[in-house]
Amino acid sequence: MYCVWFSVAPLERLHPQDCAEIYRLGIKENGIYTIHPDLGRPAKCDMETAGGGWTVIQTRQDGSLDFNRTWLEYREGFGSPQGEHWLGNAVLYSLTSTGQHQLRIELEDWYHQRRHATYNNFKVASEAQRYRLTAREYSGDAGNALSYSKRYNHDGRSFSTADRDNDRYAAGNCGHYYGAGWWFDACLAANLNGRYYRGRYTGLTNGIYWGTWYILTDGRTGERYSFKTVEMKTRPKSFVGTS
Repeated sequence: MYCVWFSVAPLERLHPQDCAEIYRLGIKENGIYTIHPDLGRPAKCDMETAGGGWTVIQTRQDGSLDFNRTWLEYREGFGSPQGEHWLGNAVLYSLTSTGQHQLRIELEDWYHQRRHATYNNFKVASEAQRYRLTAREYSGDAGNALSYSKRYNHDGRSFSTADRDNDRYAAGNCGHYYGAGWWFDACLAANLNGRYYRGRYTGLTNGIYWGTWYILTDGRTGERYSFKTVEMKTRPKSFVGTS
């Protein structure tokens, strides 16, 4: 995890749109930088993974932050890029509204196993379009949980929170039911904003969930499984860094 602030005042004058632009300026160290997709804000930059240039949009690592938040909070973002955070749906729209972008999701379980999912066609629509998700052209080893089945297909779905029901679950509100903001269908095959559990838990499947890696429920014990760390990050599809 990155916990060092870098003082790069000249960049504020140049108004880098994202971490990929900062990388192109020759700054290739992991850290927290100011990006200007809208009004300027600090963002965590991963300058090493798979060539670097990634703007981190979500981090889960210790359960210190409650992700059961309102529509407004998910729009504006919450937490700190130095720890657990959500960068903000308004920023996601600004970052992905022009050009083509990638999404990379990195997962680690409680047995030190790590896997990833990359989507070469990633976009978040405007608030008027309920921050609709585009996540296509999958590669990786975690499985494509965002396009799981006809009923549990997050690609093309609107964002929902407990106070803003935009899902396709006719009998209720997935955001309220699972206590998170996410691109719910009816309801989920993935939910990376779920409640932080330390591994296995029982009851409602409301943990940090990626259904193509771990099955929904252990048939023998009835337990569910929640991940130890998650990081979501994006960069332009055309980005070429160091491999």
